[in-house]
This record gives sequence, structure tokens and C-alpha cells, in this order.
Amino acid sequence: MKIVITDKSGKILYEGSPSLHGNGVKIGTGNDCDIQLNKMGIARNHLQLRYNSDGHLTLQDLQSPFGILVNQTRLQPGFITTIKPGAFLELTDDVFIHLQIEAGEAIQPVSGERIFPFFLNSNENFVRQCFNQMRNKIPRQHYAALSSAEGELVSRIKELSAVLEVTYALNSISSFPRLLDFTLEMALAVTGGERAMIMLFNEELSRLETVAMHNFSQAEITSDMQATAGLVSRCFENGESLIGPSVKFKQPGRRGKSPEDAGIVSVAVVPLKEGATNTGVLYIDTKHTGNILTARTDQLLKVFAAQAGVAISRTRMFHHATSDPVTGIANQNLFLKRLAEEFCRAQRHQKDISLILMDIDHFSALNETHGANNGDRILKEVGRIFKNAMRINDLVARTGPDSFAMLLPETAFAGAQIVANKLRSTLSSTKIRAGSRSIQVSGSFGIASSSKNTGKPGDLLKVAEKALKQAQKRGGNQVA
Repeated sequence: MKIVITDKSGKILYEGSPSLHGNGVKIGTGNDCDIQLNKMGIARNHLQLRYNSDGHLTLQDLQSPFGILVNQTRLQPGFITTIKPGAFLELTDDVFIHLQIEAGEAIQPVSGERIFPFFLNSNENFVRQCFNQMRNKIPRQHYAALSSAEGELVSRIKELSAVLEVTYALNSISSFPRLLDFTLEMALAVTGGERAMIMLFNEELSRLETVAMHNFSQAEITSDMQATAGLVSRCFENGESLIGPSVKFKQPGRRGKSPEDAGIVSVAVVPLKEGATNTGVLYIDTKHTGNILTARTDQLLKVFAAQAGVAISRTRMFHHATSDPVTGIANQNLFLKRLAEEFCRAQRHQKDISLILMDIDHFSALNETHGANNGDRILKEVGRIFKNAMRINDLVARTGPDSFAMLLPETAFAGAQIVANKLRSTLSSTKIRAGSRSIQVSGSFGIASSSKNTGKPGDLLKVAEKALKQAQKRGGNQVA
């Protein structure tokens, strides 16, 4: 595997074909790293590339400050994932790794790019390798007994590895959407199921709502979930786990259709709890032949669901407490917290920091003319534009009814000016549909960057607010 590391200008920082077997290659600024990169944003021990025991290429994020992008998909710091040879890695905004397959190189196909399971696979393969070595040392007549012991041990190792996997990851993931995805990934890995779904109780609407799913088509949601609606309700209302072959559950769902009628072979419906309170349901099923969701996985799945329920409730609360409910971006509380943190960090390391504030021009008039629902559409679109413009270590937030902010660490005034002008241009050229009409929106932008006169976070905020007022006085759709 050839590793080519470049910066944004295309300059080659490293080019070579190191061995990725054994401990692989560690990349970072540290003296003990196999590849040293003395670039801003690179940690002492940033990442490790290596082939695992399955022959799959893996990436472990060791201590990256803001995570790593693999083919534009962001990894959470600390996680391990299998990656496809030829992948494009973004370590920072200015450092990129190209993994190039060399002529004659035999590549082990990678079935997917899931962050987990890792321990689950590697531990199983280790046990199987040990038993293969034992077969070469004992008489053939003992092979049957050895295979039986191997199967039992592999099963138990998988159970223990799954618990380890779940405990590690659920306590590491702070992103609510990513936690939901991981929960489904791991539920399928633990059970061998085909499809999975998480439903959480919405207290305002007094009903269960689907918040994440894997491998369901829209048509299947409409038809198959009608057949299992009774099981889901029973699980949530009674806190009862329902696991086993679908023939065991004859109770028809909506329209008189049972799980078996829908072609579902095995099903598992497990409550998610916060203490003694049911907060949702984890649903898993398969249409494959064979009863995979047996009593063997019953206890393991209950342990998994208990941990997942607590983690989901905790992360959901943090998400709601720090996110704006309309746009989904950070709210004012999180913005002020991050502003203080990033400003102090910039002062400590003598780095630049910039702040962009924006008010939507004439938002009150737009709201009155087009209605509150279309007002929310405008806010969501503005939030999306801001989010698309942010880098990995930036923060975008809604700070008022029609106010937005972007915090830009390690960015001088000139860089912030480029970002603000791009935002202004994108916003003013965007038309938002409102029934048969379209709404044209613009914004006024104020920029502030750290200087000798900005001794505390509030100073930076005041300078940006002053610049914003200047942009509004000029008639709006301006950057000041």
C-alpha cells in the first residue's frame, strides 16, 4: 500500500510504501511516530494504519483533535474502522492522505466501513486460529469434539466481546445521531439480524417515533411494521422483551397481518429504559431462513439494550439542551460556552480567532407576510447554509430569533472575511419555496477577529455586534 500525504497546495509531505502488518504505521508529530508530520492540527499520536488479523485495512484514530474524514465521512475520535484501499483521508483542513493500491498487491475485500464491531471480529478470529493450530497437533478422531468446543468458545467470546464493544463505544459517543447509528450497527452484529430500528417516545405527542433505522425500505416500513405494531406496543407498554421465531407471536398487528404473514422469520423487540421508565423500543428482525434470534441472544440483547437505553437518554438530553429545536444547530448557550473556551485557547497558544455574526434582513416582515411555518423554513435553510460552510473545528449557532453566529478558531480576519462573503452570496442567491411562491432572503454580517484590544470573549462579541450594526445601516446584504 502506497501512502501519499499532501497539503492543500498539493505539496507532498510524505510518500512511501511502509509495511502495514504487525503494528502498522503510526502518524503524528511525536518522535515515536513512523511518519512525522509537523503541521498545525496534527496530534502527537494522530492515527494508526494497519492490517488486522482478517487482512482488512484498519484506521484507528488515536488522539486527533477533531476527528478524521474518510471519504468525507467523519470518524469520532478514538474509534477504529475498516477502510477500503484507495480511501482518501482528511486529517485536518490542510493535510490529506491518499492510499494508493500498488501493482500486484493482493487486496482483501472489505464488506463495509462500519466503525464497529472491532473486538467482536478480531477476538473470534484469534480463537479460530488457535483451534486450527491445535488441530495440527492432535489425532484426527478428536476433531469433532474439538470443533464442538470451538463453536461453544467462539459463541461465548462473541458475547463477552460484544459487551466490551458496547461499553466502550456507548461511553465514548457524544453525537446523538452517531449513537443511534452505532446502536443499530451493534444490535445487528450481536444478533445476526437483517434489519433494525429505534423508536423513542415523544412526550409532547404521546407516541413512539422512529428516530433511526437500518436496511428498511419505505415500502417495508409501511407494510411490515403494521404486522409488528402489536409487538412494539406490548413491549413499550409492559416493558416486556419479545424475542424468538415469528411463529411464536401469532397476535396480528394492524389490518389483521401477523409477523409471519409479512415474511418475517425471527424478531426481537426490546424496551429501552432510563431507570424504571420505558423511553423507547429497539426492534430487530430477519426474513432469512433459520431462527437466529434465539434464547441464546436473549440475555445479551437485554444487557445491550439496558446500556443503550441509558446512553441514548443521556445523549438525547445533552443534544436537546445544546441544540436549537428549529434548525438543529447549536443554541446560544453552547455558543457562549464554546466562545469562552476557544477564545481562552487562542490566547494561551497565541493563535487567531474570528467571529461572524449574522441577522436575517427584515425577518419580522418576512414572517408576517409568509407566516410562521415559512419563517421556520427560512431559519432551517439559513442553518443548513451555515452548517455546510463550517470546517470540522468551527461552530455554527442560532443565537436569537433571526440571528446566527459562526466561530472560527485559528482564523485571521482575512479568512473570516472570505467565509462571510461566501455565506452572504450563497444566502442571497437562495430561493426558499413557500407554496406557489419563492422567498428571497439576505443577511447582514459583522466580523471580529482577536487583537490587542480583545482581552476577553465579550470584547470579541462586542466588536462583531458593532460591525453587524454597520452592515445593517448600509441597507443590509452587506459584510462589515
